[in-house]
Amino acid sequence: MYKKLIAVFMVLIMGLSALSSLAEAPAEDPVLATVNGKEITKSQVDAEIVQMLNNQFVDDETQYATVLQFMVNRELITKKIADLGFDQFTKEEEDAFLSEAQQQLDKAIETYADYYQSADSEKAREDAVAQARDSFAAQGVTVELIAQDVKNRAGLDRLNEYLLGGYEPSLEEVQSVFQEVGGMYKQQFENDIAQYEYMTQYGGQNSWFTPEGYRSVVHILLKADDALLENYKALNAAFEEQQQHQDSVPVENGAEATEQPAEEKKEVTQQMLDEARQAVLDSKKADIDQIYERLNRGESFIDLIKEYGEDPGMTVPSNLEEGYAVHAQSILYDPAFTAAAFSEKMQKVGDVSDPAVSTFGIHILHYLRDLPSGLELTDAIRQEIEDYLTAKKQNEVFQQALTTWAQQEQIVYFQEAIDAATAQAQQRINPQENPEEQPLEAAPTEGEGQTP
Repeated sequence: MYKKLIAVFMVLIMGLSALSSLAEAPAEDPVLATVNGKEITKSQVDAEIVQMLNNQFVDDETQYATVLQFMVNRELITKKIADLGFDQFTKEEEDAFLSEAQQQLDKAIETYADYYQSADSEKAREDAVAQARDSFAAQGVTVELIAQDVKNRAGLDRLNEYLLGGYEPSLEEVQSVFQEVGGMYKQQFENDIAQYEYMTQYGGQNSWFTPEGYRSVVHILLKADDALLENYKALNAAFEEQQQHQDSVPVENGAEATEQPAEEKKEVTQQMLDEARQAVLDSKKADIDQIYERLNRGESFIDLIKEYGEDPGMTVPSNLEEGYAVHAQSILYDPAFTAAAFSEKMQKVGDVSDPAVSTFGIHILHYLRDLPSGLELTDAIRQEIEDYLTAKKQNEVFQQALTTWAQQEQIVYFQEAIDAATAQAQQRINPQENPEEQPLEAAPTEGEGQTP
């Protein structure tokens, strides 16, 4: 029920200390703390720890103090929401909560059924959906329970807005973060194109800084004869392996040491590779000649992409407009594609490459533009910074508010009970630390006090 609440506020309220006093707690299901007389027992904390472990908000089951502090802070937040009337909603809003809850439950049931469906049949689907409903019902998950969670989050959003007081990041704040973080990215990526492309293309990181040397290209991809292309790919792979092997052979006494392979492999020569490449090109010669002839007549390269091209990426309007960003050291593309993008025929914007053969087929590239290098504050990065600054401000105001609220309420911690619960959890995790099970210090260990 509190999963999303925890996800939003875990960082905000951990480590805050409410005013405490010492007291004795009952031995059976000991009380670990009270907030205005409301008890928080060990069993309640145990249940919360399980949830937090599942969501990876805590590392292990010994973190009673951390989880207890979270639960105390949650009580403070809940009380403040009620005090300010942020938990009061209209009939229309309550109905909207139920509708959203039903949608969430329906989606969860569908996802569960997708995972557990045993066969591709209507009966199997019905069984999987029924299994999902039974599973959620057994866990006590209902539309009403989810609706209460939605309602709690709505109240929390109101409290958020109240505490933020209309805060919006200023241009100066955004620029300050941009320059600081952007400088770090510049230092990291300026001379490491591989790392830059990996993080921005595969790591989901926005590009704050672009290294020098990037150009934008579009291309026409022609799919070649499969057999000819496979032959070229096999020869190319063998040729590269052969070159790597020759480079790695150690030199002894001025002569290369020779290895006797278990099975003699046929040497792949440059001529064989060139002939295989040419065979691929010849298989699409008519199309290639026609493309260059039409380009020489002044026809649009973009129009020819639409007519001849077989790269799905070039059907995306933004890719056609912006092109592919390529660097001489790029790791994102087939080496033949990258080499063609920086070949002698591609010296200035508007140039067209000779046809190049890669593992995907035949490419004819068009030099679209040079890409600006350096720091660039895009809309996506601006939003990323504003979200960060808002979350930071939210963290600050919540810490201040929780400290104030804690001083206004009666909060009691039972430290002995907390320590005992923590010790018991540590013992469950590390039973070998039990002193009764430790070897006697005077007892000789293996090899000690023995003669060889």
